[in-house]
Amino acid sequence: MEDKMILTDAQLFSEISRCEFCENKPCKNACPCDCSPADFMMAVAKGRPSDFKRAAGLILASNPLGGICGNVCPDDHCVNACARENFDTPIQIPAVQATIIRKARELNMVPEFTPSFSLNKKIAIIGAGPSAIGAAVTLTQFGYQTVMFDPEPLGGQVNLIPEERLEKIDLLDDLKFLAETFKIEHIRKKIEEPQTLLNDDFEAVIVAGGLNKPIHLNIPGDETAIYGFDILKNPSPYNFTGKRVALVGGAIAADMALLIAKNNAAYVEMITLENFTEMPLTEPEKATLIEAGIEFSPRTRITEIVNEGNQIKGIKTKKVYLPKGEKFAPNLIRDEAGTTESFRPFDMVIIAIGNRPPFDVNKLETLSDRLFCCGDMINGPTTVVEAVASGKNTALKVHSLLSKKDISEPEKATKSCFPVWGWKKYPVSLETDFFGRKMDSPFILSAAPPSDGYEQMKKAYLAGWSGGIMKTAFDNEDIHIPGEYMFTFGDKKKTFANCDNVSEHPLDRVCSEIALLIKEFPDRLTMASTGGPVTGDDINDKKGWQANTIKLEKAGAMGIEYSLSCPQGGDGTKGDIVAQDPALTAKIIDWVMEISNPEIPKLFKLTGAVTSIYPILSAVKSVLDKYPGKKAGITLANTFPALAFREKEKPWDEGIIVGLSGESILPISYLNLARAGNSGIFISGNGGAMNYLDAANFLALGAGNVQFCTIVEKYGYGIIDELKMGLSYLLEAKGLKSVAELIGIAQPKPITDFLDLPTKTKSSSLIKELCLKCGNCTRCPYQAIELDEDCYPKIDPDKCVGCSLCTQLCFAGALEMKNEK
Repeated sequence: MEDKMILTDAQLFSEISRCEFCENKPCKNACPCDCSPADFMMAVAKGRPSDFKRAAGLILASNPLGGICGNVCPDDHCVNACARENFDTPIQIPAVQATIIRKARELNMVPEFTPSFSLNKKIAIIGAGPSAIGAAVTLTQFGYQTVMFDPEPLGGQVNLIPEERLEKIDLLDDLKFLAETFKIEHIRKKIEEPQTLLNDDFEAVIVAGGLNKPIHLNIPGDETAIYGFDILKNPSPYNFTGKRVALVGGAIAADMALLIAKNNAAYVEMITLENFTEMPLTEPEKATLIEAGIEFSPRTRITEIVNEGNQIKGIKTKKVYLPKGEKFAPNLIRDEAGTTESFRPFDMVIIAIGNRPPFDVNKLETLSDRLFCCGDMINGPTTVVEAVASGKNTALKVHSLLSKKDISEPEKATKSCFPVWGWKKYPVSLETDFFGRKMDSPFILSAAPPSDGYEQMKKAYLAGWSGGIMKTAFDNEDIHIPGEYMFTFGDKKKTFANCDNVSEHPLDRVCSEIALLIKEFPDRLTMASTGGPVTGDDINDKKGWQANTIKLEKAGAMGIEYSLSCPQGGDGTKGDIVAQDPALTAKIIDWVMEISNPEIPKLFKLTGAVTSIYPILSAVKSVLDKYPGKKAGITLANTFPALAFREKEKPWDEGIIVGLSGESILPISYLNLARAGNSGIFISGNGGAMNYLDAANFLALGAGNVQFCTIVEKYGYGIIDELKMGLSYLLEAKGLKSVAELIGIAQPKPITDFLDLPTKTKSSSLIKELCLKCGNCTRCPYQAIELDEDCYPKIDPDKCVGCSLCTQLCFAGALEMKNEK
């Protein structure tokens, strides 16, 4: 059976690519369990097995029933909150979530939770549904032994969801994961008096009994109606074949309607007070009902069941309305003025308008302060994810009482912001070394707008950045900052360009801000960036470079970077960029190293805009070798010089020299790092890294740390969490135990020679069930693909050279490379 909530790989990554990674995280705020779709989508974006593992971890650490909820969550949580809702269409977040959990299991990439130390205290939980599971998992990870009592299987009423909405494999695998990971003990036993468990060595009792006593309409003739959800539990005693069946109610009635339609009923109709758009179902769920042939009578109230003896003959109904401007609620519904009852013939009537709790909640909570209630029995009918949130919140109350810790009460019973303890967020430590200084990760901010001042740097440090280089500043210089100096390129706007040069803040201000930052954040690497004049007057130029260096050293800078490579920084003597001239580069570095404090590292920022990096490296190394006791290295590289146009009326558009940054210059940086990484010079990698994998490649090629700018401008300072988690999980997947093991691992031969590349072994192949017949693959430059009579691609293996371009361009993922027979 096709599972509509599980996406193909192409669909998954298409949806993910639409996420704006909103700073306010409206999707996270709207989730009752505070699960962050923006974060788990960003986590899985590179598609590696380790990415699915941590994305699944992000989901399950917030919502232990994340896979199930991905299948059955309604649209009125994260989907309605998606920023794209009022722009084009919201992202299919539940489907993305369900697919990630399914894929993680298929890849055997199940997230790991560290077992907690035992508190030797037992908690009883009555119930085995979502709220009970939320409570049990949370308390187990606090160190309590939890025992669940329920005669029904683990999962409670979740087990009754039809397979059209929730495939049994997803249900059973999720429940198995919970039982095995959190060692949930479940006793199939009904408890009539919860308070008695307090006498059986249980420190507290949580009653999560759900709603299972059906509410009756008390209308004439309803003694022949079927109430409750027994049909979902066991449909076999009921004969639906050839019958006309009326169902009264919402979500539970919808589940029954699907089951009855599947069991050969002649006609199935849902009678609801809601109109179709108000029904508490997702769009795919509504589509499933329509596809099953189920009819609807919205804004309709059943007034009587017409019987002859014990045999149902039909029903009487009235049309109703909701007062204008009101949000749907059953108590607001009114009969239409002047409406008359209508008779409709039916053979069976099933009423599922709601249920009541099995216990008197008000009475229970007065019996003991160690007796707690949660879930639908106190909140009314809610979604699965809201029930889980309620259970987690109640677990916090229990822990607060037993540990005598003051834990603030959540603002809403069905909104939990507390993650499940013990998820391995960083399976491998990212601690690294920068010239003897320990850092908690190799990621720092580059000298750029996100580091242009105390406020920016503080915000970065609070977000978790290990260090940063404040934007390049000079002493006693008139600084020109053009207006509208930023540009973006590409459909995804992941390539930026700028035509500004340096900070407008004077060096004295930078010095005072450095001192303040070091005082507040002594464990972070706070560096500065500067330069000096290049006029051809070596005596005065040297004074300028050395004076700026001495001033920053006295201010306490933990390191200084020197910009030799700004695309707009013409040197005034020869060439456009200082670092394109080996002799000039060496001369300036020598000026700095001559007076450099040996304990304060110096980085000299080079450009990737050279025909060969080797002459520049050789010049740099010859100078650094003169000062063996002084700490120094290079930053490779800077933004890449290019030309951008701005619209201008006459005679042509305005051309502007810009520095490109972001993903388009990444391959250039890779090549330069590949050639420089084995030089014996410390390298701070910079230029193009837009995710953790790009950064990992920098490190593998020999960079000692990685600088970021564009990714922060696009996604905010909070992206550091994603970078750190991604790298940590990648190290685990590669079997590496530290960043030190990663640095330079691709050297000394990171590049496979052209003639050593393997010849063709694979040809393009069609995955027919995914093909959408767009015909785009026939654009093959080798004319290896044409369409058959049904408009499916037909691939000629003799013409196919195995370049793989068609597989990369197929938006539906319907082409793959397969070994030739």
